[in-house]
Amino acid sequence: MVFIHGLNLAPGIVHFEMGQRLAEAIARRREPGPGFNVLAWDWNAATFAGLRSRANEEVAVQQGGALAAALRRAGIAPGRTHLIGHSSGCIVAVSAARGLAAGPGQAVARLTLLDPAAIHHPLVFDQLAAGSSALRVENFWTPGPSGYGREAARAGVRDVRIDGPSPYLGLVRPSRSNHLHLVQWYLQTAGDVTIPAGFNASIPRLEMAPR
Repeated sequence: MVFIHGLNLAPGIVHFEMGQRLAEAIARRREPGPGFNVLAWDWNAATFAGLRSRANEEVAVQQGGALAAALRRAGIAPGRTHLIGHSSGCIVAVSAARGLAAGPGQAVARLTLLDPAAIHHPLVFDQLAAGSSALRVENFWTPGPSGYGREAARAGVRDVRIDGPSPYLGLVRPSRSNHLHLVQWYLQTAGDVTIPAGFNASIPRLEMAPR
């Protein structure tokens, strides 16, 4: 699994470590059978290219190409790879999936998008064609006022709406926003095999069954 965080406006002050939190959650599963290798794509210092949304999107697409190249050099098998992106990290994830499948490549097993901002949907779901970028594609989205996503309603994409507990408080306290709550909820499901949703709905039954 590879977790790709989203936009960081202050990388010198804040360092996103969602990939590390995912690894900690996976370690809490304590289930029999094969484990998971968790990687994180750290692009904290590169997420913000300027005030133009287009410039930031272009950087994210380039980061996806770099991630695909890094995974290919490491000998990672796309068919056993799960890319998880949050916010603008979703652009990176889809771009990486497209890069791994290019040429004689192999499709990524799973692509999980956590609240890709509605403003990025044309790029993520149309230009990059997320719905055909992996064997399984899911869009976990959360509504406003402190969530940025929406239903993708595209072929090949499984849409799941997740409502946060304090959508209006999130307007003044970003740490309590729907946008971040979605990540916290997903990590919670990754750490608890008894929750039949989120991460546990992302992986095939065969991988969850004891061996």
